[in-house]
Amino acid sequence: MKIIIIVFLLILFQFECNANEMIFPKKAQIISIEDSNYLTPENAYYSIISCLFSENMDWCDNSITKLTLEKDLNAFKKANIDRSKIFELQKNIKESYIIDKFEFKNSTVLLIEDHTHHGTIIIMPLTFVKEEGLWKLTNEYAGDEELNSYLYYIPALFDGKSGRPMDVNTFLGYKNPNQTQTHLDLGETSYTVHVYYGRTIDPSTFTAELNRQDVSEWFSPQPLSNEEVELPLQKGRNTLVLSVEGTRDDGKIARDTDRLVFIVP
Repeated sequence: MKIIIIVFLLILFQFECNANEMIFPKKAQIISIEDSNYLTPENAYYSIISCLFSENMDWCDNSITKLTLEKDLNAFKKANIDRSKIFELQKNIKESYIIDKFEFKNSTVLLIEDHTHHGTIIIMPLTFVKEEGLWKLTNEYAGDEELNSYLYYIPALFDGKSGRPMDVNTFLGYKNPNQTQTHLDLGETSYTVHVYYGRTIDPSTFTAELNRQDVSEWFSPQPLSNEEVELPLQKGRNTLVLSVEGTRDDGKIARDTDRLVFIVP
């Protein structure tokens, strides 16, 4: 009987642990000031974006540590900048996601992915610590090189027009070209493709073909990376097909395949 009870408790404990695990990415929530309890780093982050959205400076001040607030006040005063300017930043954000969570030194880091109305994506780490039993945002590690390595900027990209859903289309994106068919100028015999790889891609599934020839080895796909690859082209029509699998927002695996055409006169 004791063994049965112990096994039951272990199963219940495992179930509770799994229930508490956060599945990423998790879309950020806009909450009311009444719901800002600061009992978790996530709620503290929701308070940060919500106070900016509602332009409530007192709420924002209460969402960061006392030392961070003191530093911010001094910095804005020294620069002679109105602190209300911070509200303009949130207006540029279309939607935000928490894409990871981990411990860093004496803080908990939420890795945030902001999508702007202009099509750019900004990935940044935000650090939270407990102050008087509540989670608050801190800038204590703002200059840490290890933490800053998580910063990543993705410009507005051409998605290849594969017809896939939005989350799949982001597996492959292009700064160049910006259309499915590109006409080169007279005398040009090569084109440099600038490709961006999504954060959930599986590099082992990547393939690349140029005019039906396997050129996968020319590329070095890695999640959240980008590279330029120069393509030698022949006269007439050239077709580059890039394909990779990745994880969708719902956790399922999908494939993004893009066909890019280059016309050499």
